[in-house]
Amino acid sequence: MDKVFVIGFQKTGTTSLDLALQRLGYRVYCVDKNLLKFKNKSDLKNYILETLEVWDAVQDMPWPLFYKELYQLYPNAKFILTKRHPNDWYKSVIKFFGSIRIPFHKNIYHVPCAEGYEKEYKAIYNKHNEEVLEFFSDKDNFLLMKPKHNFDYKTLCNFLHIENVPQEDFPHGRNNNRRLLPNFKLYRDLRSMYWNFKKKY
Repeated sequence: MDKVFVIGFQKTGTTSLDLALQRLGYRVYCVDKNLLKFKNKSDLKNYILETLEVWDAVQDMPWPLFYKELYQLYPNAKFILTKRHPNDWYKSVIKFFGSIRIPFHKNIYHVPCAEGYEKEYKAIYNKHNEEVLEFFSDKDNFLLMKPKHNFDYKTLCNFLHIENVPQEDFPHGRNNNRRLLPNFKLYRDLRSMYWNFKKKY
């Protein structure tokens, strides 16, 4: 079984893809903040090799930032970029994170939080997607998946060379469209104040 690396940013359908990969028998590893601590590339690669010994796939931040290292270590792995329109992506990020000041997110986007920093967030998001597409432009172990476009078992199984395609619907992650409160800024601000205080962010 080849390893599978989901290298799209959070809120691009990664949770749905995580559930789908688990349904197909993959052991999926998610957030690992330790990746951002390494200054030495050799130490980083050794950490990745040790960590992924018992995992078949990864998804969620900050794994996408290390797609080049993952490719160098696992050139035969499968790489999947999940991608949404920047406006839709940012709206989803705002609904989920609001003004919560998450330290490792600050290391990625270089601003205190998501809300109020649309330009900065989108710049990092777009730059990542453009660079990934360019890097994998001549490689056949890469797949671009877009929610509401080709998020289905047939596309995924064809890419992974899996013959037994599940017949059920493709899984859906946390469906925030059913949650009305995050649409209101006052609610997001109060929620953010609570989490910033509780986590001492």
